[in-house]
Amino acid sequence: MKIEEVIEKLKPDSIISRKEYEDIVRQINPKLSDRTIFWQLAKLQDMGILQKIGQNSFHVRNSENSKREYFYGYSKEMQKIVDMIKAEYPLVDFQVWEFVQLNEFVNHQIGKNVFFIEVEHNLEESIFNRLREYCSRILLCPKEDMFYNYFEENMVVIQRLLSEAPKAKSDIKGCSLEKLLVDLFSNKLTGQLVERAEYPEIYEEAFRKYYIDEKKLFRYARRRNLEKEIRDFIKKETNIQLFTEEGNA
Repeated sequence: MKIEEVIEKLKPDSIISRKEYEDIVRQINPKLSDRTIFWQLAKLQDMGILQKIGQNSFHVRNSENSKREYFYGYSKEMQKIVDMIKAEYPLVDFQVWEFVQLNEFVNHQIGKNVFFIEVEHNLEESIFNRLREYCSRILLCPKEDMFYNYFEENMVVIQRLLSEAPKAKSDIKGCSLEKLLVDLFSNKLTGQLVERAEYPEIYEEAFRKYYIDEKKLFRYARRRNLEKEIRDFIKKETNIQLFTEEGNA
């Protein structure tokens, strides 16, 4: 059985359970083993046809829309920092993002860039001391007042990486779009630099242009005690249609 036969049976922009998927496959070929069905389900997710939105439910993506996987190409300055950390601390878990990364989604463009380096717990100071040899403008886990007092172009900020923070699919150590969206509500350092009135458009633009893994987004939001706040925000202040229900993400 060709996987294209299964795709033809899937209704775009619908929600399908695992059992419904299995029923469709067995209608095409009743003799398929459970292992083969599982393999095909995983392949359809890798192909971007199905997006897991709950423990046993999937969103059938519309192949005619223009949504794509999120990717951000970092500046040369950020890439140098990433390469240095990877070379000297190959086992350290860390993620990076640039403040101007949000310019794709905001009306009022961000002028001054900041490089955020989030490092696993207890290694923040080691990375800070090493980077200080290369970076003249660098802060270690600053409080709000320190951040805004010393805020300037191309400043490097070392912060603690929260456990279970969602990762980007690439190997460049960038954070995922889901993490950026959640951190808008929790990152006090950048909270005053992006107006709260911009949040609805940021979310709508992100959901319009890119595939958002709702399960990943709300699992991280729950880790930060923000799931209810973000769900309420999406429901009341945006036109986004969620596929996951509260408690099933």
